[in-house]
Amino acid sequence: MSNLKIGIIGIGAFGSRAAMRLLWSDFPDLMVYDTHEQTPRVFTGTFGGMSLGSPKMLAQLCDIVITALPSSAEMRDVLFGWEGLATGFKKDGLVMDIGVTDPLETVAMAKELESHGVQLVDAPAFGTPEDAREGRLTMVIGGTDRAVERCQPVLEKLAARTIRAGATGSAQAAAAIADFLRAARLLAASEAIRLGGHFGFASTNLLRVCDALGGAALPELLEREVATRRFKTGQQLGILRANVALAARLANASGLTSPLLAATNDALEKSEARLGYSQDMSALLKWLESLTADPPEGQAVGAGAEQTTGAA
Repeated sequence: MSNLKIGIIGIGAFGSRAAMRLLWSDFPDLMVYDTHEQTPRVFTGTFGGMSLGSPKMLAQLCDIVITALPSSAEMRDVLFGWEGLATGFKKDGLVMDIGVTDPLETVAMAKELESHGVQLVDAPAFGTPEDAREGRLTMVIGGTDRAVERCQPVLEKLAARTIRAGATGSAQAAAAIADFLRAARLLAASEAIRLGGHFGFASTNLLRVCDALGGAALPELLEREVATRRFKTGQQLGILRANVALAARLANASGLTSPLLAATNDALEKSEARLGYSQDMSALLKWLESLTADPPEGQAVGAGAEQTTGAA
């Protein structure tokens, strides 16, 4: 049994299962709070633990307070609103957010908490309420090494798999970026299937051809060549660009609208113009890094650069 005093805020469908898991493992004295007054009382009356009357009371009595809330707005209210967590901790306060919320707001709230001597670990949890109850969640972790280390006893009970991200906010960003990558792959495969079907290619056979020509190895290639910046696949960017241009011409000749294919073709033309035909195809990252964007309206370039650095 752990000596840590743990509290949790947010006893909804997901948070209640996470609370059950903690209660039934190493934290039988778990303290709970929810903005719906009756919810904690029903929970503690049924499963155990202690219901408290405000976020600040949890902070005063706990080493770590977990938040399982549906939005950044509710998170901010719990931290800085009526009887907020921020002013309750005696020293070395620690909040661990297991909800999936806005990364930019997470960074902003972490900075505000620092002024109160409180650290924020963002640990968005992925899985079902049943996974939460059984300790089978996948959790991505962002925060300082010291803060993350203090959270380990809790993470060990809730998660079957943890993935370390980086600074506070990086884990929430990873959740959004992962869905972007998933959506892009799904859209690309859908466009390819549609284009192949126009030429009489059965969908399953087309996917097999893509796998045979290296598609199945893409995750390994990205990890080995792009993430490490080796850029040594041995395949030239110019050849990749030429083949994608051919696919774009096929789509146009067939009267098929393929927005991702068109955007990819445009991006490859621009990257080749900058990097050169013979550059390794995996070096597309170098072209992206050369691009600049205008800062948000009303924000100085320096401020924008500083904010980007803080969220990375």
